[in-house]
Amino acid sequence: MAKRIGFDVGGTFTDFVLVDEQTSELDVYKYPTTVDNPSEGVLTGLSEFFDETGVEIDNVGQLIHATTLATNTVLERDGADTALLTTDGFRDVPILGRQKRYDLYDLFIEKPDPLIDREDIYEVDERIHPSEGVVTPLDDDAFAEQIEQLRADYESVAISFLHSYEDDRHERAAQEIIEETAPELYTTRASEISKQYREYERTNTAAVDAYVKPRVQQYLGKIEDDLDGQGYDGSFFMMKSSGGVATPSMIQQSPVQIIESGPVAGALNAAHLGEHVGFENVFSFDMGGTTAKICFIVDGQPKRTDVFEVDEAEMKEGSGLPINLTVIDMIEISAGGGSIAGASDTGRIEVGPESAGAEPGPICYGRGGTRPTVTDADLALGYLNPDYFLGGRMDIDVDDALDGIDRGIAEPLEMGTYDAAWGIKEIVDNAMTRASQIHASERGIDPREFGMIAFGGAGPSHASFIAHELNVPKVFVPQGAGVASAGGLLVADVEFHLDQTYITELDAEALEQVHEIYEDLEQQGRELVREAGGADAEIEIEREADMKYVGQAHELGVDMPTGRLGPEDLETIEQNFHDTYERTYGYSDPDEVIEGITWKVTVRSPTESASLERIDGDSGRASDARKGTREAYFKRAGGFTETAIYDRNELAPGAELTGPAVVEEVNSTTVVPPGDTLSVDEYGNLVIEINEVNNNE
Repeated sequence: MAKRIGFDVGGTFTDFVLVDEQTSELDVYKYPTTVDNPSEGVLTGLSEFFDETGVEIDNVGQLIHATTLATNTVLERDGADTALLTTDGFRDVPILGRQKRYDLYDLFIEKPDPLIDREDIYEVDERIHPSEGVVTPLDDDAFAEQIEQLRADYESVAISFLHSYEDDRHERAAQEIIEETAPELYTTRASEISKQYREYERTNTAAVDAYVKPRVQQYLGKIEDDLDGQGYDGSFFMMKSSGGVATPSMIQQSPVQIIESGPVAGALNAAHLGEHVGFENVFSFDMGGTTAKICFIVDGQPKRTDVFEVDEAEMKEGSGLPINLTVIDMIEISAGGGSIAGASDTGRIEVGPESAGAEPGPICYGRGGTRPTVTDADLALGYLNPDYFLGGRMDIDVDDALDGIDRGIAEPLEMGTYDAAWGIKEIVDNAMTRASQIHASERGIDPREFGMIAFGGAGPSHASFIAHELNVPKVFVPQGAGVASAGGLLVADVEFHLDQTYITELDAEALEQVHEIYEDLEQQGRELVREAGGADAEIEIEREADMKYVGQAHELGVDMPTGRLGPEDLETIEQNFHDTYERTYGYSDPDEVIEGITWKVTVRSPTESASLERIDGDSGRASDARKGTREAYFKRAGGFTETAIYDRNELAPGAELTGPAVVEEVNSTTVVPPGDTLSVDEYGNLVIEINEVNNNE
């Protein structure tokens, strides 16, 4: 397996990274995403990448892929015609959701639209008690009659019966009947996706899976067929939202696992880089063409969560569609290079959430875009080089960008064109700063104690301005920053997260049952790792449990001992919970009874990822990489300022420079504001020291 390729489909570009395991050399490439048919852009881009690098497909031992396809399908509401089957009397669970209001003081609050309308939800006469078994048997004949309507009107069916996390025999029977009588229908069982309680979250997770399944299966099928036709015989993996990888066949069975596939790869790469640069606490900032993704890596590991939301309103918890799966905990906002700016009726500049995407793209692309975007503003302000966009492979027009900004914002608001361009940048930077502050404060994190790792096509252009507002001391820009998310695919492990709800007060007798649950989950995990091609001899297992004090509504995750659980472990487990509770809330109550809710395991086979290679020498000079100067706009400097331009490929370790400066490379541009200093470390990373805090001018 001499060569490995990671490729990530974003909203604007599809990124490719190739690593040679023997030499650790990297090659990178960007290709415009084909929004209407993403597989076309993947396959064409891969072919062009092979042509550019001279690599033959026979020499590639592994492909790892991430995509926004599932997420975009949900956001754009263009998935399959989907029906939901649920227990009689529970038709309105997806409609009602949770009683909790995500904004107590908004009188006009709107809940997220359910993915499946009420008219597409069908009640099935069946009922199972969580501890007493079948209450109302499933009538196979009556259910078979219902299927005739399903096959006439729908493409996909989600099945979510009450208490199936505990006993799923009726869900299994219903799926078997559908597969026998209507094999053309796609099906999803809630119990196959999630073994956790809470009916609304589990039902919605099943609905999302069924909604995206046809499109994801067709997409992956097309890519696999094409690779087979080219004679590719290496391994092929997909990135999951949890940060692990699995085979395409596994993802086709449960595509909801890739709902956050692309963004998490960037977080993994940030954790990998942070380990090498000596920052175990790093702030991952990934700004692409459509969105910006923010993740905090604590003690070298991205934080994970068991419930996340798609399509949130204003970054408020409870405002989106809940997905009940283990995912890397991050926030994603509509703030990318393609985010569209305009003049509001109230006389202000607004940016996003709409994006120009890959087609038509920003005005400067010359593909038919008519509304100004963040990329147009960055070009107008002198940060981007119109003659070196994508290394010169793509022409962009600064005059068109200026005309669009003038027409769309400056004239309606009666302001200067460059003031309007700066306003676009300032607003999008403020949006990302606010999102970072909210995400950090909700998790008890102080950004001042973190280093920022900036990547994505637009990330390094905006990172230092945001770091000033957050008081982040250093910004790291890795090599190949524009395609760093794709690079993160190459450091992912084969990994599976399994869980089972079993509600019990903690005592010695309960631990016997808990041990049996762990044994079963670990066996399932080992089989999945082997099926995905992981090395059996290198399997690692971690245990965790969700617990709370009896009577509370929400749980905390607590580390659990491995091996045989017995009475002697009870005191250790209880102390782990009290300590976790104390760290989270500032107090604990050792006299209260603890209740265990959900028991979890992580089973992984580690990937032998290439380490960062040190670059020989430490006496590089910035003057050797200087390409010249151009005017760039910095408000703190009074407007346009003569700014030094550097070629990143010529910046060797040890080189130092002071802003204002712009560092250009093929896939991204790094902007160093006035007063900040930049150096190049032993790995070739750009390290920006933020010398003046709280001054985003």
